[in-house]
Amino acid sequence: MTSNDGFIGRLESYLDEYEGVTPLPDAVRDAIRAELPNTKQTGPVRGLSRIQTMTFQIPAPARYGLAAAAIAAAVAIGANVFSQGGTGGPSATPTATPAQSASGPMSLVDSPTPDNLPAGDYFIDLPAYPARIDFELPAGWWHYWDGSEPAEATAHALLVLDALGGNGSGWGLAFTLANEVLIDPCDGAAGIMDSSVTESAEALAAAFSAWPAFPATVEDVSVAGFSGKRVEITADNAAPCGTRDPTLFRTPTSYDFGPEFPTNGPVVNQFTLLDVNGAVLVIWTTDFASTTDFEVDGGVSPDPEGHADHQVELHNILDSIVITPR
Repeated sequence: MTSNDGFIGRLESYLDEYEGVTPLPDAVRDAIRAELPNTKQTGPVRGLSRIQTMTFQIPAPARYGLAAAAIAAAVAIGANVFSQGGTGGPSATPTATPAQSASGPMSLVDSPTPDNLPAGDYFIDLPAYPARIDFELPAGWWHYWDGSEPAEATAHALLVLDALGGNGSGWGLAFTLANEVLIDPCDGAAGIMDSSVTESAEALAAAFSAWPAFPATVEDVSVAGFSGKRVEITADNAAPCGTRDPTLFRTPTSYDFGPEFPTNGPVVNQFTLLDVNGAVLVIWTTDFASTTDFEVDGGVSPDPEGHADHQVELHNILDSIVITPR
């Protein structure tokens, strides 16, 4: 997670304007303001994993006040959405409130509860993408995006909550775009491939198949009526680059996209590459049953079948995808 001055500013403004039933004590407000600019943020992490560590770096008085302010802000946002005729705001039991308004599916980037999405119908419709993407999501998943603002991101991931109920699994799928493909994911100094490799699914599949440390298999696919290639990369072990975290490609917003590996079983990741409206839509998946290295690093016990049930949910999500070009 990177520094987000905009978030700090919005939170400070909210603290100035907050006039709930139980206003925050002045000491708590001061503690929150004092700590926000100094709060340690986590650096880049492998794959699409993100840990919610920010509040745990703040002293207890400020942490509790920040939590109270966040809850109150969420309630206010939810009330505002409801007053405009929509539903799908925060609720105590997300599965009881489908993420769908009276007019249809809910925009993923506008969800007020990205860290634990309610089950329901969602869509992504952003200028950076070649088409609108609709899909159905079960409960127990959350939304990750690269960068500070979801509407400006070019990697949007749907990841399952880990066994501890947190956002540390790194397991799921992502919709993204490849802008620069690295020649060697283990050695950034080797440079990038020619830009033409991103112009079609076939060319991008050939590029992904050329990575030296990641043998690949390629097959033809069709998703939601669009043809393309499915590339499954493998590795001899979960650390094919040694102590380095591999970067496979960079998105248009310069996000370093890397794989997420299992703790047990075959070391695989999958990329579905679809030719859509003159661009290549990339759908990344971790279609394996095991827990991931990332969640084990976060305290989850290794389990070769930890995501077996999630694989069924993943396949259902993929089957529900509808792609509508502009």
